[in-house]
Amino acid sequence: MKKVKPNEGELTMQKVLIIGGGFMGSAIAKYFVQYNVDVYLYEPNMERLQQLKQQSDLHEITFLQQLEQIDDLSFVFEAIVENLQAKQSLFEQLDSFYGREVTFCTNTSSYLISDIAVNMLHKERLIGTHFFSPAHITPLIEVVPSAYTAQERANATMEFLQGVCKKPILLKREIEGFVANRLQSALAREAMSLVEKGIVTAEELDFIAKMSLGVRLAHTGPLEQRDINGLDTHYAIVDHVYPTLENGTKPLAIHHAKIEAKQYGMKTNQGFYDWSSIDKQQYLAEKEKILIDIIKLVQ
Repeated sequence: MKKVKPNEGELTMQKVLIIGGGFMGSAIAKYFVQYNVDVYLYEPNMERLQQLKQQSDLHEITFLQQLEQIDDLSFVFEAIVENLQAKQSLFEQLDSFYGREVTFCTNTSSYLISDIAVNMLHKERLIGTHFFSPAHITPLIEVVPSAYTAQERANATMEFLQGVCKKPILLKREIEGFVANRLQSALAREAMSLVEKGIVTAEELDFIAKMSLGVRLAHTGPLEQRDINGLDTHYAIVDHVYPTLENGTKPLAIHHAKIEAKQYGMKTNQGFYDWSSIDKQQYLAEKEKILIDIIKLVQ
């Protein structure tokens, strides 16, 4: 893969270790290797490791099947399964394995960073770096400190991510789901509720979202749009609508039923859509091309 030449004043060569070679970890590695970054990727599953080694855009990466000491390592980026106990155990191990000069970053999309750090002796070295799928394309990263995170770790993480041309936002404090996933969860809950109530089909709902909110959100944020429309007008609308919105504190019945039926979406060929006859690789490639074009337009 052709590396991107850093602009003057950007970071010099740094070494990073990515733990987990799944969908997110491999995409993060694919992105970093384009820049002046020396990338190591740890994947304990031999079958998955062999698959990664066959990918042409990952040939410049050093693959590891077991953890080992790496000279001058700057960051560890964790991208394992979204399981709190697994992450706690991993960072407890990493805390004693790598020197305190190494900053640890977790790609959790929902857990509090302080909860993940619970077993660590040096909790100040852990910070959240929430990438968005597809991680090698989407610019935003939510950088999430816990109450324990040292300011110099947050500063170094922001500097590194900016140096590889990502668009990191440092949150003021941690909260479950951070910002983007809280917004997305609220939207998805209302979307599922409307389908569950028989107001629209899943296909119709997605069409409405893409052709209204979707095209607008690409260049105008929700609070900016409220200012444009008028906060007085919005107040009158929500005063009437808020009481009718879905406010369940548990996953909805329609969602639970999909899980019980093992209909997880594209990965099982059935979710809200039937994916069995779709060329998934081509479908996702086309989505990525569209996303790249949108990002070029709105940056």
